[in-house]
Amino acid sequence: MKMKSWLKSVVIALCVIGLASPAFAKKGDNLVDVKTAWVTGQETFPVWLAKKNGWDKEKGMNIVTNFYGSGHEALEDFAVNNWVIGGLGAIPTLNGAKDGNMLVIGIANDESKANAIFVRPGSPILNKKGIASSYPKVYGAAVDIRKKSFIVTRLSSAHYTFVKYLEVLGVAPKEVNVKFLDQALGLLSFEHAKADAAVFWAPYTFMASGKGYVAAATAFDVDARLPIYIVVNKAFAEQYPEVTKDFLAIYFRGINWLLNAPRDEAVKEMQTYYKEVFGLDYSETMLDLNFNVFEVFDFAKQKEIFAVKDNGMSDAQAWQESIARFVLEYGSVHKSLTKNILGSKYVVPTFINMIQESDLK
Repeated sequence: MKMKSWLKSVVIALCVIGLASPAFAKKGDNLVDVKTAWVTGQETFPVWLAKKNGWDKEKGMNIVTNFYGSGHEALEDFAVNNWVIGGLGAIPTLNGAKDGNMLVIGIANDESKANAIFVRPGSPILNKKGIASSYPKVYGAAVDIRKKSFIVTRLSSAHYTFVKYLEVLGVAPKEVNVKFLDQALGLLSFEHAKADAAVFWAPYTFMASGKGYVAAATAFDVDARLPIYIVVNKAFAEQYPEVTKDFLAIYFRGINWLLNAPRDEAVKEMQTYYKEVFGLDYSETMLDLNFNVFEVFDFAKQKEIFAVKDNGMSDAQAWQESIARFVLEYGSVHKSLTKNILGSKYVVPTFINMIQESDLK
């Protein structure tokens, strides 16, 4: 065995052995620390609410929240066992699952209504709507799309939305001009008429709407579902299934509160959350937009989404499978790792099925 391979094996073994130490540790007051990872957004709110109300302590745990600037940063810490449960977008989740040590156990929210293709008022792309009968809300026709220029952020939810949009209209990517830019520069370039259309995610979708641009389609409209997943280290979940289940139940309890609380109360609580956790002052109008475009699912709906259907795949697996095939076509995942990706077997109903209604109270 070569020294490099031997050292890699030792490091992996130490990480597995250390699962019960840095990311899951006993405390003197009989609580256990469970380290979690999140990126700035609405998906951390149920965890914040749980901490505020002491729901985690009721389950015998102390949820520790770590925040990251991106899913990529979170994955770097996941690789060295600095957290065991967290919220990740679909593409970071795919990157986490490709090595076979990550499971998807729930959905934090669905951001597909927050990703959209924008055009200027009067664009010929707006001349036709519902050309594809299965997609009645989509503006555009192949004749009006070909040779147009699009601003897109490479290998992102915006890129996935763009590809699905072209599929709906029967246009190949090579038939349009694509300019790959990040979101901030993309919006600035679109303002300076550097393209015919641009694809954004929130909050850039809100900014684009505020500037008078028109959404030709959202990701939801073209069936490009974009969930933020609740993920868990596979070895941890197998070693501590009850803790994993209890965390998920706490999270769903927070979602239930969001769905059932009066909107004005939920908005005020969300304002407090963003201010306290991230130092952000969001207006009530902005948070109303968040509620309208970020869809959350209660426990019953989650069970439905994760239930395996007659075709052998759940809705959650089908959503992730579509994204996986997009990444495999446009990204750079090594072929040797596709066995852990295709089929989306890492998307499991195991822990949702362990939860009882009484666990949510």
